[in-house]
Amino acid sequence: MYSKKRLVTGTGASFLVVALVGLIVLSSGTAYATAMASAGGSGFTVEADEIRSDEFLLYPSHGEDDQGSTPVVVVEQRGVEIDGLVLTREQEVPGLGGTMEIAFTADETVEADEQYIKLTGLEAEEATFDGQVINAQQSDNPEVQFEQTAGENADPEEGRLTDINGEGPGMVQEDVEIDMVYLASNEISLPGLEVDADYTSGGSDDG
Repeated sequence: MYSKKRLVTGTGASFLVVALVGLIVLSSGTAYATAMASAGGSGFTVEADEIRSDEFLLYPSHGEDDQGSTPVVVVEQRGVEIDGLVLTREQEVPGLGGTMEIAFTADETVEADEQYIKLTGLEAEEATFDGQVINAQQSDNPEVQFEQTAGENADPEEGRLTDINGEGPGMVQEDVEIDMVYLASNEISLPGLEVDADYTSGGSDDG
């Protein structure tokens, strides 16, 4: 059973469906809604001025945070560029009764060949997709029953009037904040990387 503190409403498959509907851009992609609540200190946050990727794939899955198993949305993307990257993590410091915030920043464009992300919430002031496809389909594997793709991997059905191309960038998000529990890049450049650690005494306000 998931902790109620980590969920907006409900648990199980029905929650995943509600979360996905909230995350998907339904029309022109002007904004994302944060569809899942992230527990304080249970993951980390990525903020960026802009994120671009040539190919984009989104589907439901599960992950692990500080409290245990949690429903997540998986995003896989290729040809990634990130402007204004700030990655932060806040947690308690054992034995000192305070909290530490660790921040990774890059002062130039970050580039990654491929990325695999497990996220619990996302907000963007504006999001656009090239060759976007949102698809629900029959499968024994829950992770492929609902997918969103964009870019060259979109693979849309043929229509009589609709011509969906997949030229990159497949996805662009501006003024982004993402709550993550997992991030992996097969190759990534971090120009001007700076790591800061700030300690605050007195423990976490959340308890």
